[in-house]
Amino acid sequence: MNTAHFPEAQKQPAPKSGQSDGKTSTSTSTGPTRQESQPYLHGKGFAIRRNYLGHSIFLSGFNTPAAVKKALRARMQDIDGSVKSAGAGAQDTSLAQAMQDYALARLPAMKGSQQEARRINAYLRAAGLRLLKLEKIPVTPSVAGKTGKGGHFKVELVAHAGERVIPNGLAAHRKALLTATAKSDKLRAVLASMPIGEISRDLVQRFVNRLLADGSSPATIALERAMLRVVFNYAFTTWRWTELSDNPATKLKMAPVDNARSRILSYDEQGLLESALADCRNQLVEPTLTLLRETAMRASEPLDHATWGNVDWKRSVLSLSDAKAGRREVPLSLLAVQALHKLRELNPAGDNDRIVSITYDALVAAWRRALERAGIEGLRVHDLRHTAATRLALQTGNVFLVKALTGHKTLQMLERYVNVSADDVVAVMHATPLHATPLRAIPVSEALAEPSNLLPSAPPITEKPVAADVASEGQGAVVEGVPKASSNVVYLAQLRRA
Repeated sequence: MNTAHFPEAQKQPAPKSGQSDGKTSTSTSTGPTRQESQPYLHGKGFAIRRNYLGHSIFLSGFNTPAAVKKALRARMQDIDGSVKSAGAGAQDTSLAQAMQDYALARLPAMKGSQQEARRINAYLRAAGLRLLKLEKIPVTPSVAGKTGKGGHFKVELVAHAGERVIPNGLAAHRKALLTATAKSDKLRAVLASMPIGEISRDLVQRFVNRLLADGSSPATIALERAMLRVVFNYAFTTWRWTELSDNPATKLKMAPVDNARSRILSYDEQGLLESALADCRNQLVEPTLTLLRETAMRASEPLDHATWGNVDWKRSVLSLSDAKAGRREVPLSLLAVQALHKLRELNPAGDNDRIVSITYDALVAAWRRALERAGIEGLRVHDLRHTAATRLALQTGNVFLVKALTGHKTLQMLERYVNVSADDVVAVMHATPLHATPLRAIPVSEALAEPSNLLPSAPPITEKPVAADVASEGQGAVVEGVPKASSNVVYLAQLRRA
């Protein structure tokens, strides 16, 4: 095991009695020991001590009393032999091997398996183990849109083939990325080869810090840390590896994640982009991107899920049976319908075929080249989803229509995709008829003395008789279209502009 980069990876001597290394401590009792089976505060967490069948058990570092009691029960079961741990155990299984076993057990039923497999493969590749290969399983009507029912992927192991094939359009980007992350990749390789039971919180924290120093975004780091945390939890709860009772991927100091984006495609940029896409060699790219911009679909939905049989041409609706949030219907604008017709003309297919026969990597590569030709910066394919949501929100002002377009389950999630700017607000505020005269501030006393001051450029004001009961209050006439004013409120009538 290579521990040159992590001096702390060397085995440390066992803690003395009464001390905690944040893990499980078990020793054979040789004499009477005070028995304490209730949790108590120890440092920054809860601990528990118990003598059981000649074993002195000490557990510490848990967030709640319930958690440390659960760990104690698991340790007692191990001593009983009533529940045996699976596999070779935490001391004889590397992190990469544990990840591979976890992936084979869990990824088939996970919707996000493809992204998780890419993260796990980075560890498998570093350790020289066989890599994960996922094959999408078509969704049957009985399990459509239901997470975890029936399985989403077939997962198998393939030989490590060395260098991966990178699309030409992404080669320079991937090369720069590998150069920037060389140091963190080296530390990942060290972790991947270590016994999972020897990985400490300090080691994981050093890796997290290195990722941040190499330029990985806080969101990317949080996803990798989450994967590590899940694997450690799975080993502890499912495989009964009680040495991992104190998960080393928890309680870390993480950079705050602020991945909210407000970038959308402006109409000026849209014209430039459409001109650039006209020169694209792959004619499927332009209508595919138009479809994404008009429907707010995720790129994976038309590329991986939608078939021609899902298109209801009469209703202008595309039905997705197994989207990220489950089954939903996607409304199609006129431009979206035109884009679908163009895709079908370019690539005639049957009802069971995908509506877009292009890979995500090829689409992104063509997108990057088109942005360069158009001189557009800082725009991603997923920003088209923000663009569609924002445009519909500005057009209708109806958040429920936008929610139906994007397919979000909650308004809180939808809020991240409606990116209304100050310029948008100004455009609405200044959208007045050409004949309208700009308003000027009028003192309340002046307005009460002469109500016509409230209506610059208004039609001539006429008077009409007032009912006797109103006249008796001392008011001889009212202004046409201007309600009676009280001493506290002046009603500004007819000032609303179209």
